[in-house]
Amino acid sequence: MQYSQRKSIRLTSEIILGAVFLVCGCAIYLLFRSKNLNIYHWCSELGISSSIDTLRYTIQFWNVSEFVKFSLPDGLYSAAYILIIDAIWHNDKGTFKNIIISLVPIVAISSEILQYFELVKGTFDICDLTCYFFPYLIYISIQLVNSNIFNFLNHIKV
Repeated sequence: MQYSQRKSIRLTSEIILGAVFLVCGCAIYLLFRSKNLNIYHWCSELGISSSIDTLRYTIQFWNVSEFVKFSLPDGLYSAAYILIIDAIWHNDKGTFKNIIISLVPIVAISSEILQYFELVKGTFDICDLTCYFFPYLIYISIQLVNSNIFNFLNHIKV
């Protein structure tokens, strides 16, 4: 398989996986969280709130952990953002791309830490912090490994 085909498959995979993570995070909010959230208002505007209410009624007795309801969507949204932005900026190898990718995870992580010190409104949760941090850590680790492999391969081509 040629390099351009592999790259195209990788980009498509990042976008699809990012979209799946985003949809899963939204589904958790819609099915298991309070109906006071903005996402319900958006669904009402789209005319799909009755379908969501039917789904909520169907699964009302499911026992879903607090982690799944309240923390997992944060990680899914963080991972979706990273994947989609990485795919959009795939041709940029510079610092600006890294800043854009880091922006949301760092703001979310910082906000959670500031909640701990009661400098930002909200309730600190170590699970939320972990869910914001973990996708970012994985992304950075993969970038470092890929960079080291690329440098190693260039070095042996001498």
